[in-house]
Amino acid sequence: MQVTGEKRYAIAVREEGCLFLFMWVRRSKKSEFFVMLPRPQDKRIDAHASYHAGGEYHIKTHEKRGLPKIMMPHRQKPDRDFVGTENLLAQNITPWHPRDIGVPCDPNRYSEVFEIPVAELREGKVLTRVSADLVSPGHSPILMPDIRVIRQREYQDAFPFIVFTLYEVDW
Repeated sequence: MQVTGEKRYAIAVREEGCLFLFMWVRRSKKSEFFVMLPRPQDKRIDAHASYHAGGEYHIKTHEKRGLPKIMMPHRQKPDRDFVGTENLLAQNITPWHPRDIGVPCDPNRYSEVFEIPVAELREGKVLTRVSADLVSPGHSPILMPDIRVIRQREYQDAFPFIVFTLYEVDW
């Protein structure tokens, strides 16, 4: 269930008529961003990245196992003065990842769904990645060099904008 003023964006993969959740982003009422990586097979994993209203950014993975969170340098505040681009998180995604994670995606639980056909995912000598970024008008995500964008979508329903990019790179 969504909270009033909150937005949720899913990144999901369509395979054989099923829609599987790979990751999702929550934009809070306070303009904070949380990128969640569902991993239901291991309840000790709480994998996510968070970008707070004050500019603090960190990544958490295995805190439930006693490992520390990864702190990143302070970033600009994601408020009305935001300029340019900031990466929230980028992840490798293979054709088998979403089904192995095993979380069905119910589009009714999200404000928007960035749907990826499983046929667009590669593995082996070509690596497929998905990136979630914040951008201001006139800016694009800063991605790895020599990539091929497969699909990209910018959500302009609130500021800063959220951009999801599916891309591939030779490995």
